[in-house]
Amino acid sequence: MVAKSNKSLKQTIRKAYQKPTLVKAAVLSAITAEPAVSHPVDGGCWIARAAFGETDIRWMIFRAWLVDDAPAWFRRLYIRHGEAVGLWLAPREGARGIVRTLMMSAIKRKLRGWQTAS
Repeated sequence: MVAKSNKSLKQTIRKAYQKPTLVKAAVLSAITAEPAVSHPVDGGCWIARAAFGETDIRWMIFRAWLVDDAPAWFRRLYIRHGEAVGLWLAPREGARGIVRTLMMSAIKRKLRGWQTAS
């Protein structure tokens, strides 16, 4: 009879399963539980949705930054030209990558603001 080596014994020992938890729930609820108030950007964020995709929450975070923190001139420009730019951007993967990179600084600032507020 051959004894198992220490290496094979270590591989058979497994940690107990722990259900994943969301640590920053307050941050996400600030994004998804916005009041149903009409705003010029409602239904918008065409560029962010084209850059990140409909299912990526980062476009919602960018929208929150746009509504709450963006300079007024940028918000007006986005509202005026955003739909056309979003339509142009959607089929262009390379351009979407550049736009995602540019938008990430605003997204990170918004997330830091929410984290310090909670």
